[in-house]
Amino acid sequence: MRTRKYFTVREWNRFKNNDYFDMQDMLCQKYDVILTDYKTKREKVFSALKKINLKNFDKGVTEFSKLVQSFGGSMDQLTSQINSPKSKDADNFDLVWGKSENSVPIWGNSNNNFDSQYQDNLEKIWGKRK
Repeated sequence: MRTRKYFTVREWNRFKNNDYFDMQDMLCQKYDVILTDYKTKREKVFSALKKINLKNFDKGVTEFSKLVQSFGGSMDQLTSQINSPKSKDADNFDLVWGKSENSVPIWGNSNNNFDSQYQDNLEKIWGKRK
């Protein structure tokens, strides 16, 4: 009869990381390996469900409601800022993008000479439109 070796699941998984040979396989051939804290999937689910009681559930619900309220408050603040009249920052954006009388466009003023020159080149290549 082979001797028994007792391991926890964590200790047993450490033998898996050996690059030279399969240590778990070798131990199984030489000893009767018994995992002391192994749980099936069903046992894990039932142990997790047993931890849930009404007190813990109430704590979770109150924390969740606080989270939802803080999220709702921040969303209200964001929408009020978006819907507010134009601020100083919006005026600065208008200056940059050329939507104000005092604005100086970044890319300079567009001249129609360029557009007509490109139109002439296109007509040379493709012919006049009907």
